[in-house]
Parts: sequence; structure tokens; C-alpha cells
Amino acid sequence: MLELVKVEDPDSEGELTLIFQEDKTLKIKIVDGKLVSEFV
Repeated sequence: MLELVKVEDPDSEGELTLIFQEDKTLKIKIVDGKLVSEFV
């Protein structure tokens, strides 16, 4: 399990970014009324 390092406020597209250890990011946004996430 990775430790959460930083939370970035939603950008102009409404995307919330969570930054974890080892430069892993989780991007969360709402598309067509559904929550969509991408872990990079």
C-alpha cells in the first residue's frame, strides 16, 4: 500500500489528483454523471 503524499485541487476540467509515494498518481473526475478514475 502506498502512502498518500499530496492532494491537488480540481483543475479546470474538474479533475482531482491524488499523489502517492513513488510518483504514482490517481486522477478522479466525473464523466456523464459517473465517477471515473485513472491510476498512473
